[in-house]
Amino acid sequence: MRSRERNASVVALGCAVSAGVHAALVPEHLREAPQLGVAFVVATGLLLAAAIGVAIRPGDARAARAAQVLLVGLLAGYLASRTAGIPLLEPRREPADALGLATKAVELLALLFTLRLPQTAGGRRPPLNQEVAR
Repeated sequence: MRSRERNASVVALGCAVSAGVHAALVPEHLREAPQLGVAFVVATGLLLAAAIGVAIRPGDARAARAAQVLLVGLLAGYLASRTAGIPLLEPRREPADALGLATKAVELLALLFTLRLPQTAGGRRPPLNQEVAR
């Protein structure tokens, strides 16, 4: 397996694991704070889309960038929810928890591996200089 595919596999797996955790927490969050439950449903769908996008197109910069933006957003959201709360979703500060921290560790690892994916549009390598001159 080439480096690009290996890196994409780590990103896709990280997104899929996070999607599974978010999906498992949907019922509890819907009962406690429906708006937060809906946010978890959306996060689950976006994580699955990111996992599929990166797995299918491991060299596509758009898929890598979308995964990066999503993962940064989820990490920032968790940090905000544990330090200050999130208006409209859960305005009260929540305590850190082992499952949340483990999920954020997986997301951080996936984020780091997105940085190792090629950053070319459509997964194509840029042409070599001599190819351009011809």
